[in-house]
Amino acid sequence: MVGVPVDPRTLSVTSNPAQGLRPKYLTFYGAPPCAPGAAPDADVAFVGVPFDLGTTLRPGARFGPAAVRAASAWYRYTDDDGNAAGGWFDLDLGRWILQGVTMADCGDVEIAPADITANLDRITEGVAAIVGAGRLPVIVGGDHSITYPALRAFAGRGPIHVVQFDTHQDFVDERRGTRLGHGNVMRRASELPCVTGITQIGIKGLQKYPEPLSAARTYGARVVTASALRRDGPEAAARCVPAGAACYLTVDIDVLDIAQAPGTGTPEPGGLTYRELCEAARAVVSRGRVVGLDLVEVSPPYDWAEVTARSAARLVLDVLAAIFARESGGRPVIQVASEEGRA
Repeated sequence: MVGVPVDPRTLSVTSNPAQGLRPKYLTFYGAPPCAPGAAPDADVAFVGVPFDLGTTLRPGARFGPAAVRAASAWYRYTDDDGNAAGGWFDLDLGRWILQGVTMADCGDVEIAPADITANLDRITEGVAAIVGAGRLPVIVGGDHSITYPALRAFAGRGPIHVVQFDTHQDFVDERRGTRLGHGNVMRRASELPCVTGITQIGIKGLQKYPEPLSAARTYGARVVTASALRRDGPEAAARCVPAGAACYLTVDIDVLDIAQAPGTGTPEPGGLTYRELCEAARAVVSRGRVVGLDLVEVSPPYDWAEVTARSAARLVLDVLAAIFARESGGRPVIQVASEEGRA
């Protein structure tokens, strides 16, 4: 179900002093593609999910994976001589990041027209192949409904604590006749046996009904609003995550302020800055063990100057850098327990 898309619009031409000009399919960060049907042989396995049937207002997130792939070309995985996994020097941190970390692009999940259930099953299947191979899955959507099938791929591998960076809680039970949309995703996630806790960071905005907030609190979700994050700092937010817990991070790009991420379906003013989001993510990573990551709701039709896609591409690298820096030897512990429990 997962294969590198063959689309002439994604072709680019790169220059190599030794090889001259050569055509190349656009992949995340220029990482090598996975062989069709083969398990990824890399520390990090990217997969795109061009799916937005779960949106309730403005579609367009289906084009997110292609946009983030294109924007990621600014941060090439290989150097000018074609050497891979050399990492990047982070001027803010004053050190190299992701040196020796191997990456591969597993392509996109093949989406069936107008069949939500079949598509969710395909997403689960694609992510399960990566998890089963012991690799770190990085899933780029697509609307936020894709997080639910991605989490299903961890069935029997819990307990998992979900950390959600988002403007919205996405805890509605049913909306407009569906229970599988992007506004229901955390409610559905809370029902999975492998998910034993949820922390929501960056929540803000206005809503007509308080039921989602009360339902989240009844479940036991830890809710950190955008104002609370600014007031108390990222370390306080991270303490909502059980120490040492296996964590799945889901980042809805609309957690960023509308000025920094206009290219999304449901933007809100008053969001986090890029720096605030990175600091919060780093604090969470330092406390838990990340077993999976997704980034969703990049919608290119509403973007300008590729601001949102560029932020998304950089954010993935910053989070990965924190994940790999945390563990001894630069490798994350991505295996999760087989027994179920509460985290």
